[in-house]
Amino acid sequence: MAVSDESGHHDGAVAFPGGFRAPFCRYWLSGFLSDFGNGVRLAAFPLLVAQLTREPAAVAAVTAVQGLPWLLLGAGAGVIADRVDRRRLMVTVDTAHAAIIAGLAVAVLIHEAGLVLIYVAAFGVGTGAALRGTAAMACVPRLVEPADLDKANGRVIAGQIVGNELAGPAAGGWLFGTVAVLPFAVNAGMLGIAVLLLMTLPGVFAPPPRQHEPGTGRARFSSVRHDLGEALGWMRQDPAIRDITLMAGVVSAMDATWFAVLVLYVIKVLHQQPGTYGLLLAIGAAGGIVAGSGGAALTRRIGPWRALLSGGLGIAATQAGLGLTGNVVIAAVLLMLSSAAFALCDMTMVTMLQRDVPDALLGRVSSVFGTVTQGGAAFGAIAGGILAAAAGIRAPMLAGAVPIAVVTVFTGWRHRAAGQ
Repeated sequence: MAVSDESGHHDGAVAFPGGFRAPFCRYWLSGFLSDFGNGVRLAAFPLLVAQLTREPAAVAAVTAVQGLPWLLLGAGAGVIADRVDRRRLMVTVDTAHAAIIAGLAVAVLIHEAGLVLIYVAAFGVGTGAALRGTAAMACVPRLVEPADLDKANGRVIAGQIVGNELAGPAAGGWLFGTVAVLPFAVNAGMLGIAVLLLMTLPGVFAPPPRQHEPGTGRARFSSVRHDLGEALGWMRQDPAIRDITLMAGVVSAMDATWFAVLVLYVIKVLHQQPGTYGLLLAIGAAGGIVAGSGGAALTRRIGPWRALLSGGLGIAATQAGLGLTGNVVIAAVLLMLSSAAFALCDMTMVTMLQRDVPDALLGRVSSVFGTVTQGGAAFGAIAGGILAAAAGIRAPMLAGAVPIAVVTVFTGWRHRAAGQ
């Protein structure tokens, strides 16, 4: 669906590289700035906790807490995204997100940032991420033509990787080593600029009109339950979306088991300084950038199901390799390959959702997908911390590789007849 203004006229802005028009490029830049700030914070959060304690469970908890809101909100985030203007929802969430991070920055500055406050801030950030992520996934089809969804998602994911895994964490580790408050101040500032860019987008994100909007109380609750049931019923009848959601949940959970204790892996297994953590994330992200930029061409050539099979097996193999090595160079290469495989799977799954799911259901189905993946990541992070404390830092990596390989092969076998 091409970008149009409120009157339905096609946006006349000149095309940018890749054939994308100015509104999508502003949307992309807004997302990138938000992701860059998040990447800065994501590197700083575990480092901030590691300053207070070296307990694996405590360090892993800051990652787990950010995923818990997905379990509490569930598909309710999608109900909201399908009922309100998605641009306004993202503006509201990013503004609140910036306020939370700014408050944490003040606490760090005055040396009052204890574990409880850090976890509370992480939970608030996770709540915003659940709402924003659902709305953002449903926005892309309103800004680009259907045939360009895979390329658009590839660029969005590449931007996310640059922000969340490359430039952001590298800057976050360096900023934290300079002055601990800087990463959080930068995160809040980037969110402020992202909000301004979102406000320049055309008004094409309003929800479709509803035939009947119930009042308050029990009627409204019943309506929400009906909306959720409609999305779940649709997913039950679509085996492709159902199976990729299951696969995404398992992969996300098993990936989180080791990622939540990666900072301790760098310190205790690779015997590097804490600052190397951000650097390794940045090096690893290079593979994801390549996959995000060129993954659309690969997926079009071999088909989405073969792309998912290749990506899932790549994730499993690299995760096992990380658990077996103690060499920092080998670990860096494996992180690059893991990021590439993850980006390929992510881009393929998101594109399948956007193409197969009706727009009126996209927010709700996307939030079910996000609940499964982010909820799985929360449980995986908790399990990773416990497993690392009980069996060593390498254990979460080795334990997670097998379930990823099994669910990937199962999904590929189920859809082998599709061949694409």
